[in-house]
Amino acid sequence: MIVYFLVINLLGLQDSEVVRFGSNIFILIAVVLAIGTLKRSYDARHKETPYLPGLAIGFLVGLLGSAVYAAFILLHSLFLNPDYAGVLQNQDYFGVRLPLLMVLGSVVILGTAVGAMTGYILMMAFDRSGGPQETR
Repeated sequence: MIVYFLVINLLGLQDSEVVRFGSNIFILIAVVLAIGTLKRSYDARHKETPYLPGLAIGFLVGLLGSAVYAAFILLHSLFLNPDYAGVLQNQDYFGVRLPLLMVLGSVVILGTAVGAMTGYILMMAFDRSGGPQETR
């Protein structure tokens, strides 16, 4: 995500919200890889991948990845490119201009949501229980 951020800055695309949103693709890829590793390690020992650890991995990968990314953006905008801090603060989000820390907090929340939802979807895909069982 940090490399993506640097590349879009070099290309001059940092003002586009759509291009900046593309960094969440890397969270999605990281969650897929992490849950795939969990599935392989559990399938080697057990028959079924546990559901809650898969959800936790998705949540934690999204949280940690986006927090590191937001911290890098903060350090970059404060020390390396102070003009970018002004660009972030002057973005118009739903008719309101937000302080820099709130913008970065929204990056963390969005990344966490992407990771958690990806984990949820993948764990549903790996569920082999066959659906609700009928009892007689």
